[in-house]
Amino acid sequence: MRLFWADLHIHTALSPCAENEMTPPAIVQAAKAKGLEIIGICDHNSAENVLSVIEAGEAEGVTVLGGIEVQTVEDVHVLTFFPRVDALILWQDEVYSALPDIENNEARFGEQLLMDSRGNVTGKLRTLLLASTSMSIDYVGKRVRELEGLIIPAHVDRPSFSLIRNLGFVPDALRPCCMEISRNISQDLARDKFPSIARFPFVKSSDAHRLSEISAYTEIRMEDARWDELLLALCFTGGRHIAPLDATM
Repeated sequence: MRLFWADLHIHTALSPCAENEMTPPAIVQAAKAKGLEIIGICDHNSAENVLSVIEAGEAEGVTVLGGIEVQTVEDVHVLTFFPRVDALILWQDEVYSALPDIENNEARFGEQLLMDSRGNVTGKLRTLLLASTSMSIDYVGKRVRELEGLIIPAHVDRPSFSLIRNLGFVPDALRPCCMEISRNISQDLARDKFPSIARFPFVKSSDAHRLSEISAYTEIRMEDARWDELLLALCFTGGRHIAPLDATM
C-alpha cells in the first residue's frame, strides 16, 4: 500500500476556456513536475483529446483517467469517468447528441483544438462545447452507472455550475461516489458550509485551464494506480483511502 498524489480535473486545449498551452505532453510533464502519478482529463462535454493524453501519460509513467465534464440541463457540471475507452466513446456520442447545434465563436470563447499525443493540432471541433446538454442530472447518474462509470459532482462549493448552488440537494438518482471541492476551500470548511454533502468523501482538484494550475490536490492510498484499486479507495476498503489535501505539493 502506498500514497499516490492526484489531480482529477484537468482540461486540455479542446475546452475553449482553456489555454492553448494545455497540450497532452505539456499536461503530463507539468503533472510529473508536481509529483503526480494520476491525473483526470475532463474537457467540457467532450473526450476527444483523452486518448492522446493517455498515450502521452503512458510514455512518462503517469496514469490518466479518461472522462468528460458534462453540463446538465440544470447547468450543473458533473465529472464522469470510465474504466474502458469504448464506454467513454459511447458516452461521448450520447453527450454530443444532447448538445445544441451551435457553432463555436472562437473570438468570444476560444479555440477548441484537437491534438495528438505529441501536441500537434489535428483539427478543431465546430460545435460549441460550453453549453448545457439536454440531459437531466438524474439521467446522467443513471446512464453513467449503466456504463460502469464514476460520477463526481464538480466544484460543489462554487457559486455557479455546481450541484449545491444550482439544485441545493443531492438527487437520489445521482448516487455520486464522492464530491469535488475547489482548491479554494478546505474539506472541514466544505463540510461545515454544505451539510447536505458532508456524508460523502471529498476530492479536491485544480480544474486546471492552464499549466501553472496543475498540482497535487488529492491523496489516494492504494496498492497501485488501477481502476479497481481506485474503487476500493473510494470505499475506504482494506486501509485504502482518498482525501483532499489542504496544502498543495
